[in-house]
Amino acid sequence: MNGLHIGRESDFIEQAKKKSTEIRLLAKGNGIEVMKQYIAPNSHITLACEPDWNGFEFYFILDGVLVFRDERGRTTRLSSGDFITVTHLMKDVYFRTETGVTLLYMSSQPVFQVLSDEIQGLVALAKEVERKDSHTQERIQSLSKLVGERMKLSPDRLELLIYAALLHDIGKMGIPSQILKKTGPLTPEEWEEIRKHPSAGRAIIEKTFLKNAGPIIEQHHERYDGTGYPLGLKGDEILIEARIISVVDAFDAMSSERPYRKAMTNDEIIAELRRCSGTQFDPKVVEALIDVISAYPPDVSFGEYKRFSEAPQRAGS
Repeated sequence: MNGLHIGRESDFIEQAKKKSTEIRLLAKGNGIEVMKQYIAPNSHITLACEPDWNGFEFYFILDGVLVFRDERGRTTRLSSGDFITVTHLMKDVYFRTETGVTLLYMSSQPVFQVLSDEIQGLVALAKEVERKDSHTQERIQSLSKLVGERMKLSPDRLELLIYAALLHDIGKMGIPSQILKKTGPLTPEEWEEIRKHPSAGRAIIEKTFLKNAGPIIEQHHERYDGTGYPLGLKGDEILIEARIISVVDAFDAMSSERPYRKAMTNDEIIAELRRCSGTQFDPKVVEALIDVISAYPPDVSFGEYKRFSEAPQRAGS
């Protein structure tokens, strides 16, 4: 469209959203795109290194607080009126939202469709996991994130952990529902089907933009003493992200109601985690999870843990 155009709040061209973010394409022309994006509190944001991308990006903070920590650990807080420019990033850069943040985002090359496809792809994967298995993946993701932060994972590893925790059981898509929902003991043949899901999950994820999370997903049923599956890895051979998901997954299972048993109390769960520390679980991860649990009031039921934070936002957020 040539000439002047006056737009209203509802006049956006297109939008994409999931629980932690919403991005709207407001205007485009001559290769330039102008977007408005809201990102939920306590979200991790990645400005991704794209060596072959020669564009220019501009982010203006309309509302909220962003936190940036450089390689030396120095922290910079950005708030309303501050802005970020990006050209030729040589490596990924990470931010965290201290509050909900609203950005005005401009790019000299079209990126909205890529962002939209990634958001919708992630939403579709997460919905498929929930459809096949009632186990609450978001709760596991949220608690894994807190444990990863407690263990001071680097931003890039924390990002992979958050993605992998949400989608660690994606390989169960290929397992018949009657096996997943069976309340009685599984047969050896049914157990064999269950044991395929970590490698199946890796194969699914490696076909997406989340491919670097694939090894974590494949290893989340390995045991610290080497008796797990599918690879029989032990100790530090197992990625730390997978060791975290393993402990958090067990915590979540024990704290949740099942048709065949009641949820265990936090004290009972902690005792069981410590009993399995050094055999099934990494002792350092067990203690980090216990620290996280202990940071909340005694009446908090982590079986109903609701402080969800979705996977990190990618480039363009």
